[in-house]
Formats: sequence, structure tokens, C-alpha cells
Amino acid sequence: MKLRYQLYIFILFLSAILFFVLTINYISYKNQYDEDLKRFVNSEVRLHKKAISNSILNRSIEFNDAGDLFLNIANDALILLKKDSSRDLDELKLFLKKKYNLKNYDFELYLIDKSYVIYKTTDLKDLNFDLTNISDAKALMNKSLDGNIYFSKFINSDPINLEYRLYAYSSLSKDKFLELSFINTQIKNSSISFVVENLQSNNSVRVYRVFKNKDGYSYYNLLKKLEDETKKSLYDSLDIIENSNITSSAIVNSAINFAQTQNLESNLLTITAPIFDKNMFQFLGFENVVMELEIDLSNRVEFLKDIKNLYIGSLFVIVFILFLIFIFVQNRFTKPIETILKSIKESKKVEEELLTYNNELSKIAKKYNVLYDKFTNELEQNSNLLRENKKFIADTVHQIRTPLTNILMNSEMIKKFQKDSSMNTFIEQIDASINMLSNSYEDLSYLLTSDTISYKPKKVDLKASLIERINFFSTISKVNFKKIEAQIDKSIYVYINDIELERIIDNNLSNAIKYGYKDKTIDVALIENEKEAILEFRSFGNEIKNKDIIFNKNHREDEAKRGLGLGLFMVSNICIKNSIRYDVYYKKGQNIFRYIFKKI
Repeated sequence: MKLRYQLYIFILFLSAILFFVLTINYISYKNQYDEDLKRFVNSEVRLHKKAISNSILNRSIEFNDAGDLFLNIANDALILLKKDSSRDLDELKLFLKKKYNLKNYDFELYLIDKSYVIYKTTDLKDLNFDLTNISDAKALMNKSLDGNIYFSKFINSDPINLEYRLYAYSSLSKDKFLELSFINTQIKNSSISFVVENLQSNNSVRVYRVFKNKDGYSYYNLLKKLEDETKKSLYDSLDIIENSNITSSAIVNSAINFAQTQNLESNLLTITAPIFDKNMFQFLGFENVVMELEIDLSNRVEFLKDIKNLYIGSLFVIVFILFLIFIFVQNRFTKPIETILKSIKESKKVEEELLTYNNELSKIAKKYNVLYDKFTNELEQNSNLLRENKKFIADTVHQIRTPLTNILMNSEMIKKFQKDSSMNTFIEQIDASINMLSNSYEDLSYLLTSDTISYKPKKVDLKASLIERINFFSTISKVNFKKIEAQIDKSIYVYINDIELERIIDNNLSNAIKYGYKDKTIDVALIENEKEAILEFRSFGNEIKNKDIIFNKNHREDEAKRGLGLGLFMVSNICIKNSIRYDVYYKKGQNIFRYIFKKI
């Protein structure tokens, strides 16, 4: 069977596409589920917060029209009790209700002692209650000692029967006070409990009033009627959260720090959120109102679990299908391809077994074996040529050494015995040429031996090496109308092979002489810092255009100038070998080659 038909079968079994599609769908659904849940939760929170805050903030409207009526009732009660302080409060209440024909309003009377405790009242739930627990009660009673009647700025929800009440305070004497609480019987439907009960929501809600007392903060449920409890017992039973321990209570923390928290437990999401985002003492007489909203997520979580189980089941099916595909591909495609690749890697022929396959892979294997035989023959021929070429170069270099030495010796003899000063220029030209040839010889020698001889590093004096090589190149620079100037302060020792250091110095000086402007100096600077030695070669000339590839093999910046293009490539290899950082840049008309050595 041909390979393309096998690939058609393979494509039919690409169940991995299903895996990808299923994963994308599941992730998309999960993300959508999270977004929908977040929107649902936020909408529920906004719905309840808006309803509760409106109920609290709008309650004062219902009392606005009865201000004069309440003042008259409070004034009459004060006058009558001043005349007869032992008068029965229930009888007095009945008398005043008849007098003012109260239909839409009701009120309660309270007598308070000098400790601000209610000792007599028409509302027995408030008996013995300490009014110092109420934010402005004590202040208004003390203020009423001037003989006037003062109304509270706040309309409060009674914690016992959940009614909204407006309080008035006056003094009967220095040690006795009168308190009246006025109730609008028409606004029961606007109480918090009624509003919450009539919200179109299936979620459980608790609303807490958080207030400050002398020891810290306390709170109670604004929606819970306490028919069998008194106000005193309620306040006595409240926990006190100290100022230093606010975060220990989610409700107090939400009220004071305006933090919204949520906790998921057994598919029940509990959200604790402040109704107001600022301290409401100046508006309500207490710090804040906190809502605790419970949302049952059971149906949503179960549905998500079903989707997850379906996804996992689908994955198992896909994995099984992929396994079958893997076995098929392994036997019919992967193994033959691996066999061919292994043969290529190990440079050997493909096994005969693969050649029996009647498909494109067997044809490729046969073709490869033919090419392998041809390549092996050509490689053997090229290797022989390369060996001969390398041997020829090595022999040539070796043959150059003896005549080069003779030329150097004879040149020295000529300089020693030559008396005609007019010949000095020609002798210098000869010396320069010999030195250039000697430098090229040393480069070739290093290139030929670098892969066979180990150039071991040792302690080398940079200053001494530089001075020696500068002296060597002084004649070459002179005949090229250039001068080498050295800025070397003191000896600096580095760890490098002296021959490799010589190659770095020689190639940089040679390039500076070759490419620098005539009648310009070539500056060599050796700079020392705390841990490093910096060697710089500076020459005036055209800016090097291809700084990124100048150290590449066979690269020549100026093709018009002949050369092997191996000098800087050799320098870069030496630098890499010896961990020498190197760089080239152009500054103030000079090309600067910088080499940074680690000091010993």
C-alpha cells in the first residue's frame, strides 16, 4: 500500500481534534459558568443592598409631616408628669391618644433615672434598659436640662419588634428624664424585614446593625423579632468585638473596613457585604448595616460536575482511540522512519528488511542506499585530497621557515655592515616585508597546529608582551607611514598561552597598519581596574560597517585589500577559549578593538 493511502487512513483516526474541541468547549463553558455565576451573585448582592439601603434611608420621610404633632404630645406629657410624677403612664398614654385622636401614629412613654436606666415604661420590653447604649440618648437627655424638648436626629429600628421609631427627650428634674418613642403605624410595609421578605429571591438573607460601644463593636440581627426577650437582655447577650480584633469578625470587619467577603461551603455561598461604603454614624446613629446573603449553588455545581464527568469520559475514549492510532503509526510509519534516520546518523546503509516494504518509505530507503554508496566514495576521495592539501600546506610552511630564517640573518648582516645611509630606506622595506611574512607564517603555523597541539595557559606579563610585539611591528608601521604609540603604565599579569596572546596582539596591529589612515598614529592602551585588564587597539580609519560579522571566518572588511580573512576569526576563537571578552566600536574617528582579561 502506498504511503499516501496510509496517511488517508491516519487522518480518519485523528481523534486528537475531538480532544482539542472538547477541551475548548469545556474551558469555554467553565469560563462562561464562572462569569454567569459572578454576574448572578453580583446582581443578587446589588438587589438586596439597594432594597435594604432604600428602606433605611427613606424611613425619615414617613415622619416628616408629624413633627408638630409629636412635639405637642411630648410637651403635654412633660407638663402632666411634672405636675404629678407618680401618674400612671398607661393612663397618660391613653389620655394623650384620645386628646390628639391618634389613628396613624402610636407612642410609648419612658421614665429614666439619673443613671440613664429606664425604670418605668409603657413598653415593658424596654424596662431596665441602659440608654447609654444608644448613641445620642445620653447627650440629648443632658441637653434637655435646659427645659427644652429634643428629638433624636435618627429614626431607629427597634430590635425587639422591628418597628421604626423616632425618640424625644426632656427632663422632669435634675435626676429624672422623660423619653417618648413615636411610631408611624402606616410604614410597617417599608420595614427592612418586609422589604427582604418580598424580594423576588430564593436566597436566605440576614441583616445586621453594627454599632460602637465603650469597649468596641457589637451587632444584632435587624430581621429577627424577639417577642420573648427584652432590650436589656438582648444588649447584654451581644458579643463585644474589640477594636484590635475587628478582622476576627466577618460582620464587624465588613461594616468598619467596608470589606466584602465570600465563603463557599457545601455548595452554599455566603456573602458578607456592607450596605453602605462609608461610616454612617452621622446619618443613622450607628456605624453601618451589614448583609449576610446565602446563595445555594447545589444545582449549578451538580450540573458542572455532570459536564466535567462527560468531559473526562470523552477523554478516556479519545485516549484509547489515540493509542490505537499510535500503534498503527508506530508500526507502519515511525519505526521505518527511525530506522532510516538512524542509518543516516550512523552513516551506514538501511537494513534490508525495510527495503521489502511496498511503499514510499522503502523507495526512499533504496534511494538513500544508492546515494550513500555514491557519497561514501566521494567522501573518501575528498578526504584524500584534504589530507594531501593539508600536508602540502604544512610542507610549504616548513619549507618557508629555513629561507625565511636565512633572509632574516642576512638582513641583520646587511644592516650591521652597510655604511651607505641612503640604503636604509630599502633595508627597512626589506625588514618590514620579512616581518609581515614572518607574521603570516606564525598565523599559518598556529592554524595548522591548533587542533593537534595543546596550547596550555600560563602566567604572562601583558606589558612585556605588548612592548615586544610593538617593537616587532615598528618597522612595518614605519614603511606604511604610521606610528605605533603605547600607553602602558605597569606590568599586569594574566593567565594565557604566550603564543595565543601573540596572535591576538599581532593580528590587531597588522589590521591597524593595513586599514588605518596614513600619517596617523596607532594607539595601544593597557588599562587596569580592580579585577580586570583592558587592552585596546585604536586606529584612525573608515568606520567598520559590519561589526557583527567582522570576527567571522573568511570575512574581509575591504575586499580590495588581499588577505586570508582568518586573522580575527582566529582571535575570536582564542578569546572564547580563554574567557576573554572582546568588542569593537567606533569613536572620534577611531576604530577601537577592546579585549578584557581577568587579572591573576
